[in-house]
Amino acid sequence: MGIRFIATWLLGLLLLSPVSAQWEEGAVYREYIWVTPEENESFLRVGGRMGYQANHGTFPASLQDGNDLLLPVPDLWGAIRAEVVLEKVMSHEDSRDLKLVVNGHPPISVPEPAAIPEPQTEYMYHTDIMVPLPLEFLDGEDSIRFQLSLDTVQRWGWPQNLFYAITFRIYYEEETPAVSIVAGEKISSRSFVGLSDVPPEAQQVDYIFIGRDVDWSGRGEQMRKHWQTHRGLPHRIIGSSRDAAHNFLTEWNTEWLPDQPEPFAIQARWLGEDGKYRVVAPKEGLTLAPRPYSVKLYAPEAAPRNWVTRSGSFSQDILVPDEISGGEAYRLHWVSWSPCYGNGLFLNDHLLWTRTEACYVYVCHDPEFSGLANKFLQRGKNTFRTALTPLYGGQMVHGMEVQWPGIQLKVRYGKGAAANEH
Repeated sequence: MGIRFIATWLLGLLLLSPVSAQWEEGAVYREYIWVTPEENESFLRVGGRMGYQANHGTFPASLQDGNDLLLPVPDLWGAIRAEVVLEKVMSHEDSRDLKLVVNGHPPISVPEPAAIPEPQTEYMYHTDIMVPLPLEFLDGEDSIRFQLSLDTVQRWGWPQNLFYAITFRIYYEEETPAVSIVAGEKISSRSFVGLSDVPPEAQQVDYIFIGRDVDWSGRGEQMRKHWQTHRGLPHRIIGSSRDAAHNFLTEWNTEWLPDQPEPFAIQARWLGEDGKYRVVAPKEGLTLAPRPYSVKLYAPEAAPRNWVTRSGSFSQDILVPDEISGGEAYRLHWVSWSPCYGNGLFLNDHLLWTRTEACYVYVCHDPEFSGLANKFLQRGKNTFRTALTPLYGGQMVHGMEVQWPGIQLKVRYGKGAAANEH
């Protein structure tokens, strides 16, 4: 148990390096975020006949000028480094060689996510990818002008990636005020976290969890700093607060937080009136208060390639080494795109879930099951399967994309249940 935990923790830190830079204690930075207008969860298409470069005028003139995407000129006074973070959806398998051009400088190759097996272009994923950027690339006259492009070759003739946000982050060398996180040493099912000694210019605080939980970032690493964004905003974190009058208190519901193998931590960043974020030191050594139940988190085996339900039926296994008879309820967690075209999710050949959400959108799923559905879960191997999406009016439709790492499982066991450590 100990060796496995340490190995997992170290691997998580290695894979987390792009996020860790953003969450280093004392880091100071600004963010310049390119996002589409908010209607219908819209996104940027890159590549193919529907890509933005083939469809000038898709976005307002403030966002697009021909092949160029636009952002305001950044503040480079005192800047020490820069990076670009792309919230990317793979979309069409075999779409490759993504390139970023900034202000006419030489193209930068955007890497595939390191946490996904090679070749990453064969898997569905939705994750943030960070690219270091030379500061001199940002010296524009009136704006940041950038372009994204893909190789024009794709096995069925339609290369395409989707982007929900492109964030230019500029770091500065500055001293930061001594701000501390306020939280109890033992975290109950509903706790409050806040800040002390907050400067009067603070406007907002974001809090993140450092420990083991469901990974919503698309990396598949459950032991990590749980930070991810959607459309440039914090997403599925502990919480955010703009309540300066009450020290930016945020309620944290940990009812379904898994049992933690080690003490865990909370970290925060605060946004000042000057538009800069400042990162606070983590509050470490926290534990869960005693509770009359246990929550176990189970990671899946590797997700199948190109998990898109229009292409066929797909399955993924999760091993539950514990005695399941003491389970009171369980939750499934996965990220999809266009789930309206799903044709059911099955557990050990029992139908658990049918499509309910919208088409052509990003969705985080976490349905809860109890009662009769408890009997579908078993000790040992559990197989989750999505069925083939049928033709609609004789025509093929998009199908639901299940994004890496696939389906994650939490089981809540009653007090005294014979749940063995794993």
